[in-house]
Amino acid sequence: MRRCKTAGAVAALISCTLLCAQEQGALEMEDAQPTEQPLPTAQDLRKARQANGEPDEHVVSQSRMFSVSGGDALRMGAIATKADEVRGRVNRLLGFEDNWRYAVSIRLVGKATDRAVPNPIRTRISIIGNEPNFQIRIYPGGGIDVDRLTNAIITMVLYERALREVRADALPESVKVPEWLVTGVQQAIMWRSGKADRRLYRNLFERAEMMSPDEIVAAENPARMDATSREVYEVSCGVLIMCLVTREGGPAQMRELVAESVLAEGSPKEIIASHFHELGIDANMLNRWWALQLAAMAEVPATEMLTPMETEAQLREALTVLRYDKETRTSVPVSVHNAYELVEVPDWRAQMQPCVDRLVQLSVHAFPGYRPIIAEYMRAIGQLHQGATPTEVQEILGPLRELREAYVTTSIRGRDYLDWYEITHLGKSPTQGSFASYLEAMRILRKEHPGPDTHMSRYLEDVEALFCLEPGKPLPERLQKQISDRKQKKIPQEEE
Repeated sequence: MRRCKTAGAVAALISCTLLCAQEQGALEMEDAQPTEQPLPTAQDLRKARQANGEPDEHVVSQSRMFSVSGGDALRMGAIATKADEVRGRVNRLLGFEDNWRYAVSIRLVGKATDRAVPNPIRTRISIIGNEPNFQIRIYPGGGIDVDRLTNAIITMVLYERALREVRADALPESVKVPEWLVTGVQQAIMWRSGKADRRLYRNLFERAEMMSPDEIVAAENPARMDATSREVYEVSCGVLIMCLVTREGGPAQMRELVAESVLAEGSPKEIIASHFHELGIDANMLNRWWALQLAAMAEVPATEMLTPMETEAQLREALTVLRYDKETRTSVPVSVHNAYELVEVPDWRAQMQPCVDRLVQLSVHAFPGYRPIIAEYMRAIGQLHQGATPTEVQEILGPLRELREAYVTTSIRGRDYLDWYEITHLGKSPTQGSFASYLEAMRILRKEHPGPDTHMSRYLEDVEALFCLEPGKPLPERLQKQISDRKQKKIPQEEE
C-alpha cells in the first residue's frame, strides 16, 4: 500500500488537513485552533528516532489495513491484532465486505512511563496526494485506554467505508461521524460479543431511565455528560443500533446510512428515515422498534443466576401482599411470614396466586441455596390455602426466616472479606489493616454500631427517621419525647 511512500509527504502537505483531533469520537477542525501545535508527523517521528539511534520499526496487521509504529514489538503487535479484531466485528455487525481501500496509520508517541496527557488517543484525516490519509496517534503515558482505542478504530473504519468511493475533488470541507453512530456500534459489538452488562440494560429498563431515539440523536455534546448520564446514553445508543441492524434488510440499509450520515446534510432522524422507509409511514415506529429491542435485551436469560442479596430482595417482594387501611386510606404491606396477620387480609386467597407465580419465576434464577427455601414457602402457602391453621403454618415459616437471616449475614461477610482482600492485596498501594477493623468500619457505615453521640449526629438521625417514616406509622419515641418536652416548656410561658 502507500504507507511508506505517503509518510514522507505528510509534513509538506499537512496544511491540507481536513479533520483534526478526536476526543472520544468528537472531531474538531484543525484550522479552528491555529495556535495549537500540530501533531508530529510520521516523518518527524522517524527522524527523531533515527537521531537517537533507535530503529524505526512497524507492525502491519493481518488484514494489512493497519500499520502500527513507534513502540516495542509486543505492544505494536497487540494493537494491530486489536485493530483487526474490532474491524472484523464492525464488518460483521453492519454487513460490510471484508475489504478496504485506504490504510490506517497508528503511531505510538512516547513511552508508557511518560506523564499522561489530555486526549491521549487522537484521530486525524488529511488529504495526501488527492487521497484521504487516516491516522491514529496514541500517547501511552499512564497506560492505553482500551475503550478509547476501540472507539478510535471504529471511527476510522466508518470513515474509510464512507470516503472510499468519494472522489478527491468531491470531498466536502468537513466531515464528521455522528457520536451516536460510533457509540452505538461500539455498544452493539460489546453486546454481540457477550461483554455487555445485561443487568445494566435490565435495571435501566425497569426504571424507565433509557433515552428515547429522539433524545439520542439530538444529544449535542455527550462528552460533557456526567458519568451516569453518559452510561445511560451509551447503552441507549447500543439499543438504537441493534434495533436497526436486526430489521429485515437492516445491514444493507446501514451500509448506506453510514456513508450518508458522514457526508449528507440533514437531521439524523431524517437520514435514518430515508434508508428505513417504514419510518416514513409512521413517525412513532422507530420508538416502537427501539422499545421492543430494549425489552428483548433486558430479558433475563434462563442461565443467569441472581446473587444471594438479589435473591433475598426479590423473595421479600414476592412474599408481600397488600391490606387496605380504611383509616389512613392507604395500602399497608403484609408479609407472608406472619400467618396470623395474613389471614386477616380480606382477599388474601386472591393475592396468593400472584405470590405463587412470582415464587415460581424466582426459583428459575434464584441463588441455588434459596431454592429449597422457596419450595418450603410454596408448601406453606398451599397448606394455608387448604385450610391449615396459622399456628401450623407458622411452624414452617419460623425456621425459614432464621435460615434467610443466616444466608444474608453470611453473604454480607463474604462480600466484605472479598472487598477487604481486594483493597489490601490487589490494589496498587496495599493498605495496612485487618479484616476485623474493616468489618468494624462497615458496621459503623451500616449503623450496626451506634457511632459518636453528638448534637449533629442526633439531628441527622432525626431527619433520616422522618424521611424514612412510612405513611400511617407513629413518630419515633425520641421525636415524640422531644415534642412533649417542648410543649411542657411552652405551657408555663402561656400561663404567665
